[in-house]
Amino acid sequence: MAYFKHHPWLLLLFIVGLSLGSALLTAIAGLNQEAKNRHQISAALIDNTVSHMVKPPIGQAFLDGALWLKLRANGYTNAQPVLRGQLQLSSGHTLYLQGVDSLMWLTQSAALSTQQHAETTEASFRFDNIIIDSNNAAKLMLDSESRQLTLQDSVIKPSFTLAADIGVWSVTDLAYADMLLNANGQLSFIELIDLALEQAPLVEAILGNDARLVAAQEQDFDALSEAFFFNLGALALLGYIVAAFLSFNAIKLSIAGRRNLLIQFHVLGFSQQAIFIAIAIEFIVMGFLTALLGSLAGYIIANTLLMDINSTLMGLYQLEKALTLSWQWQTLLLGFLLNIVTLGLMLLTQKKVLHSHRKWLFYIVLGGVLAALSYGYFYASTEFDALLMCFLILVFFVLITPSCLQGLLSVKNPFSQPLWQWLYADSKFQLAELRIAIVAILVALGSAIGMQIMVKSFSDTLNAHLETQLNADIYLQVDDDDPALRQRLAKDTQVARVGIYMAAAGYIDKTPTRLISYGDGDEAFSHISLTSNQPVSAENFAEQGCIANEQAAIKEGYKINDRVRFVQNQHEFACRISAFAYDYGNTALSLIIQEQTLRASPFHWQVFGLSLTLAEQVSVEQITERLINVYQLDSATIAANKHFKAVANKMFNETFQVTKLLNGFILAIALLSLCISLLSLSALHVSQLAVLHSLGVDAAQLQKLKLLQTTLLVFFTCAFAIPLGFALGFTLLEFVMPIAFGWTIHFNLDLPALLYTCLFMLLAAVLCAYLPIKKLTAHLQVKGP
Repeated sequence: MAYFKHHPWLLLLFIVGLSLGSALLTAIAGLNQEAKNRHQISAALIDNTVSHMVKPPIGQAFLDGALWLKLRANGYTNAQPVLRGQLQLSSGHTLYLQGVDSLMWLTQSAALSTQQHAETTEASFRFDNIIIDSNNAAKLMLDSESRQLTLQDSVIKPSFTLAADIGVWSVTDLAYADMLLNANGQLSFIELIDLALEQAPLVEAILGNDARLVAAQEQDFDALSEAFFFNLGALALLGYIVAAFLSFNAIKLSIAGRRNLLIQFHVLGFSQQAIFIAIAIEFIVMGFLTALLGSLAGYIIANTLLMDINSTLMGLYQLEKALTLSWQWQTLLLGFLLNIVTLGLMLLTQKKVLHSHRKWLFYIVLGGVLAALSYGYFYASTEFDALLMCFLILVFFVLITPSCLQGLLSVKNPFSQPLWQWLYADSKFQLAELRIAIVAILVALGSAIGMQIMVKSFSDTLNAHLETQLNADIYLQVDDDDPALRQRLAKDTQVARVGIYMAAAGYIDKTPTRLISYGDGDEAFSHISLTSNQPVSAENFAEQGCIANEQAAIKEGYKINDRVRFVQNQHEFACRISAFAYDYGNTALSLIIQEQTLRASPFHWQVFGLSLTLAEQVSVEQITERLINVYQLDSATIAANKHFKAVANKMFNETFQVTKLLNGFILAIALLSLCISLLSLSALHVSQLAVLHSLGVDAAQLQKLKLLQTTLLVFFTCAFAIPLGFALGFTLLEFVMPIAFGWTIHFNLDLPALLYTCLFMLLAAVLCAYLPIKKLTAHLQVKGP
C-alpha cells in the first residue's frame, strides 16, 4: 500500500476503474432485484411477502368487494383488499391513490418499514388522511402549510402526510378511497400473504369465474420484461469490462514498478508465498473498498435512472407497481466477488508463462473466437447466444487493434528529421504503455457506434411503420363503445371513413396476448403491413383465419396455418394463423380478427378509440371544431395524426434513454482511462523529455509533439472502432433485437451522427490528454534547460 501512497495516480486509476465498473453493474442488478422483490412489501406497506393476487377477470377493471368478505369468511384472513384510482388536483396534476385496510396498521404497526413508520406516526393517525411520497411533493405542487389537497370537481379537501419510500401510489384508508373515487364497494385487486401452494386450488374454487388467482411472480410484467433487464444487464457488464481496463492498467504498471522491490524482498529472505499473501491481502482490501464505493455510486445511478425505467416499464411492459429503491447489501457482495475474480484474472495475465507463449496464445484465442462467431452466425437462437456474439466481436477487435497498430509502427522509420524520428520511436513505447487505455476507448466508442446504429435503425423503421399504421387524419379516444356516435360520424359528409380500435386481453400458453380488431372488410385493415408485403384480404380471415404479429413467428416459433388457442378467463377462441404482421414497439403477442367475430365472442373487450379519414377539401381544423361544437366531444380526446405520431415516437424513444445514459457513462469511463493513464505515465516520461529539453527543444514544442502523438493514436483507434461499431450494430439488429423482442429491423446508418461521435471522441481524448501533457512540460519548463 505504501507504493500506491507514493504513486497517487496509479491508486486513483485502480480505485476509479473497479468502482465505476461495480457502480454500473450493481445499479442494474439492484433495479432488477427490486423488480423481482416488488411484492416483498404489501400495498398496505406491511413487511409481508405477497405470494398471490386476486385480480378481476380479464377485461374487467374491478372486483366485487364482496369477494374479500367471502375469502375472510372461509378463513383466509391473510387477504388484503386494495382499491386504486386517480384524483385530479386543482393544479392539473394527477394523484395516484391507493386504498388499503388501514386497520392493519393498528395491529401490525411494528411491521411497517422503519423509515415509513417513523414518519407516519409522528402525526396522529386519521382515516381521512392520505400518505404521499415526499419525492412527489414538489412535482404535485402540494400546499405544505395547509397540508390539504384541493381536488377538481369536488368540495372535499383531504389532508395529507409526507413519508419516504411510498412510491407512485399514495396510500389512504380503503373506505376513504372508496368515497373519493366513487368506487361503490369495488376493489382493484386482493393481495394474499404467504398463501401455500396447496391452498391455491381452494381459493380458486371460492372465486369461481368472478376473479382469477395469479402468483405474484407470474405477472404479465415478469414475462414481458425479461429481455429488457437482460439487455440492460449486458450493457452494464460491458461498462464493467471497460472500467476494469483502468484497474488492469494500474495493476500492470504497479507490478512493473515494484518488480525490483519484490526481488529485493526475496533476496532479504521473504518467501514467494509470503510475498504472494501480502499482495493478495492488498488486492482483497482494494477489492472490498472499490466494491463499497461502487455499491454506493450504483445506488445513486439507479435512483437517477429510476424515473426513466419506471416510465418505460409501465408504458411498454405492464409494470403494475412502480419500483422504489433501497440500498442492498447483496449488491456490495456482488461487486466484491466480481472484483476479486477480475483481480485474479488480471494477476494471471502477468504470469511469465503466458508472456513467453503470447504469440501462440494470441492465434489460439483468435482462431477460437472466429470459430465461435461462425457457429453463432448460423445457430444463435437465444438472448444469451446473441449477446455472446457481441462479446466475441469485441474480443476479436481487442485482439487485432493493438497488434495492427504495433505492426504499423514496426515499419522502418520513414522520417529524417531528429524530432520526428524520436516521436516515431517513442510512439512504440507509448503504444505499449497506453495499450489498455486504447482498448478501453476502442470498446467504448465501438459500442457507442453500435448502439447508435441500433437506435437510428429502430427509429427509422418505427417512423416508416407509423406512417403506414397511423394513416387516419383524426384519432378519438373513447372510454366506452358508442355505436350511435360511430354511426353519426359515418354519415357525416365531412368524414370519408370511420375506423375502430378494439381489443380483448388474454393468453396463449401463458404468454400475454391481445385479440385485436380494426373493423370489418378489407379497407378496415389497409394500414396493416404484412411480412409477406401483400395487402390484407378476406382470405386472411377465411376458415377461422387470423393475423398474428411478427413476434409470434420469431419468439414463439409459430408458422403459417398453425392453430393457436386464445384464452380469456374460462372462455377460449381458436384460430388459424394466415399471415404475420409487423408490430414494432409491442412486447406482447397479438392476433387480428374481424370486428364481427370479436363482438360475437364471449370475451370482455374494450373499445379504445376511433379513427377518422376526412373527405377531400376538409381540413383537420374544420373537423376538430365540428367534433367539439356539434358532437360535444372534449378537445382532450381529439388528436390529429401528426400529434398522435409524435406521442407514439416520444414514448418509444424514451425506452432508449436508459441505454443512451449508460452508453454515455461508458464513454466517460474510457476518456477517464486515457487521462489517468497519461497522468500515471508522466513520471516515466520525465527523464526522456528532459534529454530533449536539454538539447534545446522548448516546452511548447514538446507539448505539441506529445499532443500530436496522442491524437494520432486515438485517431487510429477510432478508425478501428468504426468497423467494430458496424459489426456490433449488425449483430444487434440481426440477432439481439429479433431474438429478444421479436422485431425485424432494417440496417440504417446515420453517417453524419457517426462522424460527429468519432470527432467528439477524438477532441475529448485530446482535451483529456492535454492536462497530463501540460503538467509534464510545465515541470520541465520550471526545471529549466
